[in-house]
Amino acid sequence: DKLRPAAEGDDYDMAALAPCAPQPSGEMMDFILNRVDAIADRELKALVLSLLEEAGEALLYYPAAQKLHHAERSGLLHHITGMLRAAEAICAVYPSLDADLLAAGVVLHDLGKIHEMASDAMGLVSEYTTEGLLLGHLVEGAAAVARAGEKLGTRKELVLMLQHMLISHHDLPEYGSPRRPMFPEAEVLHILDLLDARMFEMRRELASVKPGDFTERIWSLDRKLYRRCLLYTSPSPR
Repeated sequence: DKLRPAAEGDDYDMAALAPCAPQPSGEMMDFILNRVDAIADRELKALVLSLLEEAGEALLYYPAAQKLHHAERSGLLHHITGMLRAAEAICAVYPSLDADLLAAGVVLHDLGKIHEMASDAMGLVSEYTTEGLLLGHLVEGAAAVARAGEKLGTRKELVLMLQHMLISHHDLPEYGSPRRPMFPEAEVLHILDLLDARMFEMRRELASVKPGDFTERIWSLDRKLYRRCLLYTSPSPR
């Protein structure tokens, strides 16, 4: 019967109005900042913090995609935090990895999407920007690292390694990467990105079917998915 613009003091659930990440954006941002604060290399930490500051308030609501994985309000933060948790687990298995360099790559790898897509504060993308269509977030991200590195006087090898991680994290030319990963942290970044994206899409699609049923063919995965009926667990040790 009545309609008015929302006011700052209104009490409403954003998740009832648009797809939202399952965790508040402030909590996810704090998690990311705490991980960045733990980076031992002062130049690396300063560069990552500089680029997070440049991303600004948009990072709190930006999605990670228009339609595919993490296409939700605060989806970019959701994607980054999921990858950071997975990176910590992988580094425990492979201690030769530089955990701080990998974490920096995770935080930075998709920040270029803020310039690639035009999103409103509800996390709904209306279109891809001119920069996004002509350059894409891989190139935008690598250029931002170069600018920040020059401004801060970051050593050249570190800037180059971060740039390489960003431009190679899609792995193949047909997916937008001009170079394939050429050192372990870059390879793991690509795998983490792919894993987190696919797990999101699989959870979303499987939630729409009953146990024992198959989904429709999913374009991004090029297959149907099966939702299992039972979760099998190992017997308790005697």
